[in-house]
Amino acid sequence: MRTASIIINAIIFVTTLIILIFCFRKDGTWQIRPGLKAFRFFTVLSNALCATAALMMAVSQLGGAVPSFVLLVKYLGTVSVTVTLLTVFLFLGPSVGGYRDLLSGDNLYMHLIGPLLAILSFCLLEKRELAFGTAMTGLLPVLLYGMLYLYKVVFAPEDRRWEDFYGFNKGGRWPISYGAMIAGTAIVCVVFWLVCRM
Repeated sequence: MRTASIIINAIIFVTTLIILIFCFRKDGTWQIRPGLKAFRFFTVLSNALCATAALMMAVSQLGGAVPSFVLLVKYLGTVSVTVTLLTVFLFLGPSVGGYRDLLSGDNLYMHLIGPLLAILSFCLLEKRELAFGTAMTGLLPVLLYGMLYLYKVVFAPEDRRWEDFYGFNKGGRWPISYGAMIAGTAIVCVVFWLVCRM
């Protein structure tokens, strides 16, 4: 199990790193601005967090013991990419009329394969029992990103706003979207908490 976990975490880290590096390549040249712009998306941020956690997990396992902090970071990364996966399949796919663009190219990994690898490795190979309060820390990435997205889409000066690329503020319904994302993430945290108790 330890070897399988190391291999999966190495795949998560290396694959995500390659995708993130190529975010900085556009029209045949390396460019800083498009790469940095990609980090506006929760998909990119959640996969980057998960990849960082995967690297920490693999290195810790190679060294022997896995510290509680590393397990917590892996948990946070896993919850984050799980939210990415669920958002794609339950909200974005239906709202844009299909999954073709959401599951092609790099998006196939970022929206589906990467999250599934993280979920499988955490739940089957790395899980330890989590206190309920610890499990609910999985809300933090979504809470923090939600506050940033809300400010940049709704409250920032108009010349500094982001496009509402997730469509969470359609018809001014950001309170519903924000509440739904937090509630959905809380459910994900509870499910992981229950799985870790099995």
